[in-house]
Amino acid sequence: MVVVFCSLLTASGPAQWTPAVNAIKLPDSLVFVTAGTVTNTSLVWHPVAQRYYSVRVGNVGFPLETWLPTGGLSIAQTTAGVDTRGMWYNPATAQVERNCFATVGWASMEVDGSLNATNTFTVLLTGQLQPTAQSMGVLEPATNSVLFYSAGNLQVRSRATGLVVQTLPLTGTPLTSVSADCLIYTGQLGYEIGLLDYVNKRVLLFSRATGAFSGMSQLPATAVTAAAYRLGYTNDRFWLFNSATKTWNAYCIWTQQCSMILPVELIGWSARCDGGKAHLSWTTASEHNSSHFALERSTDAVKWEALGEVPAAGYSQQIIEYTLTDAQVPSGAVVYYRLRQVDLDGREEVFAALSVERCDEEQVKLAVLPNPTDGWVTIGWHAVQESGPVSALRVLDVHGRIVHEQLVAPEAIAATQDLTALAAGTYIVIALDKVGMRVATARLVRR
Repeated sequence: MVVVFCSLLTASGPAQWTPAVNAIKLPDSLVFVTAGTVTNTSLVWHPVAQRYYSVRVGNVGFPLETWLPTGGLSIAQTTAGVDTRGMWYNPATAQVERNCFATVGWASMEVDGSLNATNTFTVLLTGQLQPTAQSMGVLEPATNSVLFYSAGNLQVRSRATGLVVQTLPLTGTPLTSVSADCLIYTGQLGYEIGLLDYVNKRVLLFSRATGAFSGMSQLPATAVTAAAYRLGYTNDRFWLFNSATKTWNAYCIWTQQCSMILPVELIGWSARCDGGKAHLSWTTASEHNSSHFALERSTDAVKWEALGEVPAAGYSQQIIEYTLTDAQVPSGAVVYYRLRQVDLDGREEVFAALSVERCDEEQVKLAVLPNPTDGWVTIGWHAVQESGPVSALRVLDVHGRIVHEQLVAPEAIAATQDLTALAAGTYIVIALDKVGMRVATARLVRR
């Protein structure tokens, strides 16, 4: 964002949180549906209305959008109404408020009867009540103050009068590559103030009382950062805006939160036979602290033998597909396969066992046409069994979330799907059998 973006909601955790050494990308995402490029964006969560609101800063006619807590595509779109920079939720007024460009001042953000943002507003204070014309503010509810960052200093202004009440230098770490004119406020004691080091992709945290550097959280290498705007903190999450995809992406930056995230989110695990070989495949939507996967084989589902190991990604927030082939399947019997996931610290999780019976034939072949698609696709499949094992089709986004699902008749061999509501990007198409197991997978590109 031409200026730096920021938003705020005081952290509401039941106990004091400390910075996670490595931040983790969360599945939460908010997607602008407005046509055209969307950059320079500010974000806020309203805990009473249970809505996210985000505005593109820089013009009264730029998009202002509303999301449900579940995220995804925005549910309502309007225009900014006033040239906005920072946005915050004020618990004292139960409203979203904002600071604006240059001398415009501070204003409220109004909502309609459905709690969606509108382009109407009420001016709270006028004048350049910020360090620079482009500054983005955050609220500190405990002191009823609006905070700004500029040139190495924290500027504190009274929410009631707009007057400067404190200027506090931020010290203890270089600030040469932090996003200009923007900060975050977390509410976590000793780590209240945050800046983004956009070059090294780190969230730098400072004490509100002293201004001293107190900790940091390293963002993933895949995180998209910018020199100005496109970052914020709201609903206890750190957010980055990807202007290429018009998407807000959330990150966990606190140890206590990150420790509750599952080491591996498995969204697919299947076994099929072809030419006397068993082809094992599994798909993860996210991984944290994962070391490797161990495959085991059994002919009675009681005694298991090691089949092989596959290295895991370690840390990932994207869909990853793994495979392993058993070229020496015992003949003349049902064979069982078990998947064991092992963490870097030695802990492990065992997933449900699968069985294969016909290792001379393939169960399902899946085809998606056209691919890439502008929205309408025909998904066809060929199955060995007479009745066919496919009973449902499911489409997942890159975070592993279900974005489309349809049941199919047992005798069907194809189904036409309307995917025009999906945003441009890559998706995974999964065919499921009657017990909900994946029997085939294909990639789909939505233009």
